[in-house]
Amino acid sequence: MAETDKNSTPRRNRFLISANVLVQIVAVVALAGMANWLAARHHTRFDWTKSGYHQVADKTKQLLAALKEPVKVIVYLQPNAETDLDEKIFQDVRNLLGEFQVYGKDKLRVEYVDPHRDLARARQIVQEYKIDAEREPALVIFVAGNRHKYVSRDEMADIDYGNPMMGGGTPRLRSFKAEGAFLSALQTVTEGEPPAVYFLTGHGERDPDSFDQRTGYSTLATYIKRDNLTVQKWNFQEHQSLPTNANALVIAGPRKPFTESEQAALDQYLKNQGRVYILLDPQTASGLETFLQKWGVQVDDNLVMRKAGTMRGTTLIDVNAVATSYGRHPITERLAAVNTDFPYTRSVRRSPQEAGSVDQPRVTELALTPRSFWGESDPENESAAFDPARDMAGPLSVAVAVETGQPRDVNVDLGVTRMIVVGTAAVVDNSSLTAGNLDFFMSGLNWLLKREQLLAVSPKLPEEFRLTMTPNETTAVYYLTTFGLPFAIGVLGLTVWLRRRK
Repeated sequence: MAETDKNSTPRRNRFLISANVLVQIVAVVALAGMANWLAARHHTRFDWTKSGYHQVADKTKQLLAALKEPVKVIVYLQPNAETDLDEKIFQDVRNLLGEFQVYGKDKLRVEYVDPHRDLARARQIVQEYKIDAEREPALVIFVAGNRHKYVSRDEMADIDYGNPMMGGGTPRLRSFKAEGAFLSALQTVTEGEPPAVYFLTGHGERDPDSFDQRTGYSTLATYIKRDNLTVQKWNFQEHQSLPTNANALVIAGPRKPFTESEQAALDQYLKNQGRVYILLDPQTASGLETFLQKWGVQVDDNLVMRKAGTMRGTTLIDVNAVATSYGRHPITERLAAVNTDFPYTRSVRRSPQEAGSVDQPRVTELALTPRSFWGESDPENESAAFDPARDMAGPLSVAVAVETGQPRDVNVDLGVTRMIVVGTAAVVDNSSLTAGNLDFFMSGLNWLLKREQLLAVSPKLPEEFRLTMTPNETTAVYYLTTFGLPFAIGVLGLTVWLRRRK
């Protein structure tokens, strides 16, 4: 009996040990499962980059979290996306869309299409979304319902191609601005009723349906429609009133003056929190020059120009004004490193105002020319030259923004009146619509429509690390890696061998 007890004791001990190990394994698995469950539902994401390169703005998070309908994102890579720069851009796009999916949850679905491997799908996308694959080789397409908007590579990245006069150089990424472009695209495809933009007619204004290179606005109208905005025309003289459903009015280069009754109707529209984009050509009396003075805007009767050199003793004059600096305003936040052309423009500036009520118009000068430009009061003079007694010295303001109705330091939205005045209508015609000019106009239009979330996301600046060494330091590193490290390893090995022999 005693021998039986002796044999059963080791078995009992082994059983207890096995049971203890099993309980420990089950406990570890349970703890791991609980930790994963908690991490999946209460996780925190960190961006360890010094500049926060991979973080998204709060406005982006809010818009993604508020999505009410599914949005599909198609990343379309063209066959020529083979350089290191393109790889960098699209890797940044992939990382950014990954962040978008985190905050958009199940409402945002991303599809990556490689035309090299999936020719059928690539061909289907080209046909379905009317893509010009040759002119726009890299696109990200946002789709919601029957609305879609695509973002080109130029809208995603600001690229420095070097100095073309010095033979160019290796292109490098100056800034990555895809977040703002993607936010704009999301806003565009998820908005309910598209805002209505009306172009006034009846005074010889520019036509959004015209393809004329000098006077047409058809290209601009195409870009406006891409932002989920409707473009319509309204003949002021025919209707004898302004449209009641207009989210913004555009008055582009009137050739005939507005009557007093039309000015009164426009003034009343603005006082009722109206939004107006006015582009006035020089040497043309529109009747709005005096009207705008009541809103704190001075439209000068001049032509902005500068000397462009001499030829055979004749002074050449340049009437294509260039804005190289900008006032602080939401419209110009993304234009700091971009020049904007204002061909054949007059100066438009803030008129002197005395201190008044809190809701008096606040005028911001948006775009300023270099000091080399002046405002010529007699542009018909073939030998025009700067006359300090008659002309305006540079730098000159060529565009202003006006806002009233919102007292300063008050966060409650009381409704505001907004207006933009530009000294030329040629700034966005079919022949002058450069990337900088388009950005300026669309930023202004979005500001008029209170779509500030499309303007407030700053570009990301890539982090660059460079190691600079003197020739002596380079030589020292060479000898250290070629001879120093092998010698140190040999000494260490010899030391170990000697100690073992002892």
